[in-house]
Amino acid sequence: MYDENLGYDPASPDSIEEYAKDLEDKTFLEVMQSRGIEDNAAILAYANKLRKGGLGNLLEEVYFGYKANSNQEADFANAGVELKTTPYEVTKKGELRAGERLVLTMINYDRPVEIEFYKSHAWEKMRLILLIYYWRNKMQESNLFYPIKYVKILTQWDQAHIHD
Repeated sequence: MYDENLGYDPASPDSIEEYAKDLEDKTFLEVMQSRGIEDNAAILAYANKLRKGGLGNLLEEVYFGYKANSNQEADFANAGVELKTTPYEVTKKGELRAGERLVLTMINYDRPVEIEFYKSHAWEKMRLILLIYYWRNKMQESNLFYPIKYVKILTQWDQAHIHD
């Protein structure tokens, strides 16, 4: 059901993706400003380049309205959608490359591994991935100036046919 406070239906992958598409061509600072965040302490906390996952946390907390966590379930549990925010870079030759590895989930060593892959928490997290790519341009004075360039929900079909 559509949630006016959030601006999307947290149980609908299509609604989540449509809402996320509004991020394209915005910087992280513009996202914060659009939500009325002008407190310098909050801005500086997200601008800290040493804060691993800080820009992803910014989108989770500021844009999508939920607290960042390390739960085993998908970020949008009712829709089965996992949010992944990751950078790409442009090399000196003008080629695109991944800015870092993308971690889908962590292995829980405290309990037995699920033998059936399609029943595993890993499958639940990767079945529908809301992928948000931003351009990590190190010439920018702050990572909050990095522009978000690509937003799409990837499905198992997309992943299987990515090279077609």
